[in-house]
Amino acid sequence: MAAQKILIVEDDETNALVVNDYLAAHGYETIVARDGVAGVEAFKRVRPDLVILDLLLPKKNGYEACFDMRAAGQGFKPPILLMSAVGKEVYAEAYAKADQYVQGYLRKPFSMATLIEQVRELLDPT
Repeated sequence: MAAQKILIVEDDETNALVVNDYLAAHGYETIVARDGVAGVEAFKRVRPDLVILDLLLPKKNGYEACFDMRAAGQGFKPPILLMSAVGKEVYAEAYAKADQYVQGYLRKPFSMATLIEQVRELLDPT
């Protein structure tokens, strides 16, 4: 069975590297995009099984990228996990819980155990 593909859209180089390496070590195929525009393009090209999407991104923020991914997917709707370290966490978390566009939210900093738990839950909800 092929490894599940996870698209990580994160502009911070260290955060992207840590998340990428951790998920790769757990058997996932990872793809990193460093801004919102590149994230949407990677989404179209790769068709990932899961997207981990930062909210504060250059060129296109996480919300805009999320909307564009859903529009570009034409029915292809992998789970999207938002992450952020900035002030409006309550809003972002409510958005993740109440809106059909995203399925989860991680507040930075988060533990790797929390990350892998959410990833596994979103990829295999049964």
